[in-house]
Amino acid sequence: MLAKLRLQANAWLKNIVSVKGGSAILSAFGALWLLIEISTFYFQGTAIPAWLRAHWWLFAIAGVVISACVCFPRLSVSYKLNGRDVTISICINDMFSVPGALIVGSNSTFDTEISPRLIATKSVQGQFTKMHYTHESQLDAEIAASLSGTNGVHLTDRQFGKSTRYPRGTVARLNPQGRTAYLLAIADINPQGVAESNFEYLQVALAELWIYVGSRGLKEPLVMPVLGTGLSRLPQTREQVVREIINSFVAACSERVFADQITIVLSPSDVKKHKISFDDIASFLRHTCVYTDFSTNAKPAVGQPT
Repeated sequence: MLAKLRLQANAWLKNIVSVKGGSAILSAFGALWLLIEISTFYFQGTAIPAWLRAHWWLFAIAGVVISACVCFPRLSVSYKLNGRDVTISICINDMFSVPGALIVGSNSTFDTEISPRLIATKSVQGQFTKMHYTHESQLDAEIAASLSGTNGVHLTDRQFGKSTRYPRGTVARLNPQGRTAYLLAIADINPQGVAESNFEYLQVALAELWIYVGSRGLKEPLVMPVLGTGLSRLPQTREQVVREIINSFVAACSERVFADQITIVLSPSDVKKHKISFDDIASFLRHTCVYTDFSTNAKPAVGQPT
């Protein structure tokens, strides 16, 4: 929460001293000049034009206030998808504070051990585990129950961690503390315990996720981070991954509606560290939601970009 407020305050100050802030102040003085010109024309010989000139400072204050309001940074945007009763949102926040079913990136062996050699404490999966389970064995039991009947491949090169690898995009549905969560396989763990993934892996995993949620989900709001950009080591930027998530979700909605809302959450630390342009992402989302026309699209495979 503190990181979010600090990010917002810094962005606000930056906007105020930028061209955007200066434009707001100049607009206020432009309004003053226009009022003086109009009053001089219509109320010539009265005290109104003189009063406006004498109280120019009121417009200066108004300009500063307007500038502060105009420059206040957005931390969330939402747009309704054209042709569907679906809302797509993007926000800067703590993912776990946003209501809805959580989508958590995991590995194809569904390892849960929080340690320097496997799952990092600060990773989304690590935070999720610490927040919802008193011990990793509880999470293991839920995963095993969810994956019952799903075929995996036995690995013989494991020195630690689990030895059964499931297909990319495999989903384990969990219900920790009454909240739905989908653990999604978006990376492989190599014998040294390092997560490995690529953009194609993410695309396949997203497509499988929408299929799973559409067939086995509860049609509740979905909440997800920018998958694969942390310890999965995707080379693509966070902006590219966000665009891919949006495109994949929209393509899936061409065949069926399986969620009324999805929220993609950017962490405040990522936005600051990687200088993510929230306005650029918001513009892309708006354009996608407004101009997607399902009536003219041939049906693509579920989850593939339109």
